[in-house]
Amino acid sequence: MIPVTKKIAGRFELADRFTYIEGDLNTVDFGKNHTIATLGHILHSEGADQSKALIQKTFNALAPGGQIAIAEFVCNDNRSGPPNAAIFAVNMLVNTDKGDTFTLPEISKWLSDAGFAHVRTLEAPGPSPLILATKPA
Repeated sequence: MIPVTKKIAGRFELADRFTYIEGDLNTVDFGKNHTIATLGHILHSEGADQSKALIQKTFNALAPGGQIAIAEFVCNDNRSGPPNAAIFAVNMLVNTDKGDTFTLPEISKWLSDAGFAHVRTLEAPGPSPLILATKPA
């Protein structure tokens, strides 16, 4: 993914604004004092416990005032839809050990428990809104 990301950032003349960290999410050092971190369609494959740990690890890597942006298929509160998120949940249950899709309240709680504040959504092109939160200053 990193070569593709670098290519896209270069196309928009933004490559010098990013730091890229390669490695396994569970073992790589995320560094410190980043202004923004993205988790793009990652939580669904990791399961609830690992997703919580990943959100905490991301919080620890951000500078005060830093932002996290999460893109995910998000189920409604009673997990009955929307159809793309519900079908994707079945896909994760069949093809991963612990994967699933989650609700906005679940992800919001994980963010708050990690120390994030001002959890909110931003409508974006795609199957779900972005979930944003801020590390307090």
